[in-house]
Amino acid sequence: MISLILPKQQAGSLLAGIISITGAVLLLSLSDALVKLNSGGIALGQLLLVRSLVAAILLGLAFAYTGRPSQPLLAANAWVWTRSVCLALMWGCYYAALPLIPLSLAAACYYTAPLWMAILTSVFLGRPIGAKGTVSILLGMAGVVMLLRPGIDDMSPAVVLPLLAGFFYALAAVVTSARCRKEAPLAMAFNLNLVLALAGGAHALALHLFSVPAGAGFLLSAWPALSTAAWGLLILLGLLLAFITVAVAFAYQLAPAPLIGLFDNGYLVFAVVWGVVFFADMPDRADLAGILLIGCAALLASLPLAATRRCLIPRES
Repeated sequence: MISLILPKQQAGSLLAGIISITGAVLLLSLSDALVKLNSGGIALGQLLLVRSLVAAILLGLAFAYTGRPSQPLLAANAWVWTRSVCLALMWGCYYAALPLIPLSLAAACYYTAPLWMAILTSVFLGRPIGAKGTVSILLGMAGVVMLLRPGIDDMSPAVVLPLLAGFFYALAAVVTSARCRKEAPLAMAFNLNLVLALAGGAHALALHLFSVPAGAGFLLSAWPALSTAAWGLLILLGLLLAFITVAVAFAYQLAPAPLIGLFDNGYLVFAVVWGVVFFADMPDRADLAGILLIGCAALLASLPLAATRRCLIPRES
């Protein structure tokens, strides 16, 4: 279908971006479910530091094998660092919320990101959203609201954290699409994990200096003792993160941020699945309706490509 609307090269790039983001959100949702499941035995600083060090080592080895001299691993411009800081803030906010609210609720709040992406690309990049783009975004957001089903009495202040995470993710996506499209995905992923490791180390060190007790919980413990299983979990999460960070960077280089952001909504579907598998959180009819709306939004976003082809594969410096 896409190849009938766009030239073969553009259609291939677009499809590769969609596949990349789908694989990334599948593994990311699994990683987040594992974090929530094991949040009682690890701390946020440990998670960010150990996981990102493992991922950085793997990415460094991969870059040594595939990298080019013209694109050194540590040569990152200010935009790459800005992207990494935004994503570090995103992960910090989201993971801080996971022990406090259900995974599906955190995911629903987080996935206000496509709305932020559309607004930010329109304001800062001057790319029109268009009528069909607006409808697809509204459908996606309706699905998010249906999954969220907000109620004043039951609303936890912790929902602010995944909402902030969604904003920071959208900001990082726009920066990637507008200013980092010529950067090597491996180098960007390495830079991100370097920033995450530094953030995790700073978090743990600050809590240690303020003498916060080890049993203060996932968010406020400095460095609780890790079991062999916990070390294995952090290493596994590092392996998954190495792939995820490359795939996300690759996806946003190949297709515009609002479109990839809508396919990124697949995280919500996977979050519901992992909620059933790990937490026995069975979706009701409203949950399934929300998932269907999100799927329709992603499908609609892929249809008006002929009218917006001038915006699809811009190569900006």
